[in-house]
Amino acid sequence: MDEKISRKHVVTLTDRHKLTLTGVTDVFSFDEEAVELETIEGYIEIKGEDLHIIKMNIDDGEMIIEGLIAELIYHETQTSNKKKSSIMSKLFK
Repeated sequence: MDEKISRKHVVTLTDRHKLTLTGVTDVFSFDEEAVELETIEGYIEIKGEDLHIIKMNIDDGEMIIEGLIAELIYHETQTSNKKKSSIMSKLFK
């Protein structure tokens, strides 16, 4: 499956109402106010209003979301995991 996913991660936002993504590897949750997904560049949280997934092809790594896009947030998984583990290790020393 990884061979078919686009090796490039591209984000195109048109007029804050159409978001096109490539390099998508997984979708964790979605509703009309938020979409949480993983790309080859990390986790992304998309927030907005009246969000709808128009196209989702995980095999090709493509996704199109329409609605009013308010926020696009990248979460660094490695950094956040390191911070959590270091905080936990300090608590239990």
